[in-house]
Amino acid sequence: MNLKKFKLTALLLMVSSNLSGASDSKDLFYKDRAGQMAWIENGKWNECAQTLMEKLAHVEEEGLDPQDYAPQLAALKKISISDPSQQMKADEILTSLTLLYISDMKGERLNPKNVDKTLYIKPIEVSEAQLLKAFFSNPKSCAWISTLGPARKEYQNLKELLAYYKRIQEQGGWPTLPKGVKLEKGKSNEAVQILRHQLVAQGALDSAHQSGDQFDDTVESALKTFQETHGIDPKGKIGNETLEALNTPVEKRIEQIIVSLERQRWLPDTLGARHIFVNIAGFELEAVDNNKILFTMPVIAGRAYRKTPSFYAQLNEVIFNPSWHVPYNIAVQDKLPKLQKNPNAFSGKGYNFYDSAGNAVSASSINWSSYSSGNFPYQIVQSPGSANALGKIRFTIDYASANLPNLDVYLHGTPEQNLFSKSERDFSSGCIRVENPAKLASFVLNDPQAWTPEKIKQESSGSDTKHIKLKSPLPVYITYFTVWKDEQGRAHFVKDLYGQDKEMWNALQQRRKPILPSI
Repeated sequence: MNLKKFKLTALLLMVSSNLSGASDSKDLFYKDRAGQMAWIENGKWNECAQTLMEKLAHVEEEGLDPQDYAPQLAALKKISISDPSQQMKADEILTSLTLLYISDMKGERLNPKNVDKTLYIKPIEVSEAQLLKAFFSNPKSCAWISTLGPARKEYQNLKELLAYYKRIQEQGGWPTLPKGVKLEKGKSNEAVQILRHQLVAQGALDSAHQSGDQFDDTVESALKTFQETHGIDPKGKIGNETLEALNTPVEKRIEQIIVSLERQRWLPDTLGARHIFVNIAGFELEAVDNNKILFTMPVIAGRAYRKTPSFYAQLNEVIFNPSWHVPYNIAVQDKLPKLQKNPNAFSGKGYNFYDSAGNAVSASSINWSSYSSGNFPYQIVQSPGSANALGKIRFTIDYASANLPNLDVYLHGTPEQNLFSKSERDFSSGCIRVENPAKLASFVLNDPQAWTPEKIKQESSGSDTKHIKLKSPLPVYITYFTVWKDEQGRAHFVKDLYGQDKEMWNALQQRRKPILPSI
């Protein structure tokens, strides 16, 4: 064997070994084909192979890492596939790359539970070999190569955003405003010129208004739009929070989009014609009917130290006038310190206290200072009523049917309606508070003749608890997206409330495969 062929064979072996994670699937694929090649015909790459290699050469368009594919693609281009001795190895390498691509596009790059313990997401398991075999059942069509990613418009919107922000990156991004600058309408200086440039680049201001150093009505309106789409109170002035958002470099926005694309790939292929979609990071709920958003609703999510978990399950019950069985951690962390200061702290608010035997006890008769988080034998229950922390309606989630542990998280109303006026709404202890529970109940019950607005209002009045089991459970998706497009086509970038984007990005970087040497 000459030196050149020896080096080529050695490189092919190295490439193949770096794709060893897909080796079992590859072997299964070729076993089903009785060892026949898939991509090479008459000493040439067939049409599907050429289409596939073109797709794999641009995986960054899907938010994937091109360095996971580039070395192997480069090696394939150096192979003379007219040489019969190299054909099978080349065919196997392209198959391994294809199986890797299928795996990546089906959301298997990361295990959600390894990213954050509050991600109770179980991506659908995929048999890459069986899927590839099914694609080859129609040998004349290569259309499957472009259908591996989610078909949902939300995913396609993110791909468009990624392409846009990468073009901005190639143009050098946008300038930054000086640290500590304060701007509002009426100002005229160089900083306003920078602001105009930023607003144009980030889609809030038409490019026809990029020139000028006047902070006029047009700039104020554009700044309010920017604030609205970045989870900031739209005051039309630049303070520290707005300045930080404006100065966030384009590279960080690209990272956010890539992470959001990965999250989209974790979702099921179809969410159901009717479902509820909650975005924790965006503090918003969507009620979807007939695959269209029927309405949106602001929600309140958990504080950073009491994260609302992400999961997919089903709503199976509506409870009118619910009582609240205070969870143990809230009882000892929130209620106990207040009781230690004042045993009558919850007097008149509907709270009842029960000992370990279930007997009612008076809060004022207990020496609360003798108890701690390690020895708290009491159950605290708040009776139904206008002061109840769950409001007048609670929506119960069936965790068992989704093979999830009981997360003790549900959707419910709240007497603290004033909190919905805030842009950042992380005030709960993990549950999801909805602004208009009566409207949501009408959607969930899905029987406008039996459950009229008047009927729902009647059932919500008073203090009698009533449980209504749904005829058909309703899918609910509790998610975490810091980037999305709204119905008007506006791009939203909001804060990484729980730091999960950062965790995901770091995990994606750590999983990179080694770059192979060139021939």
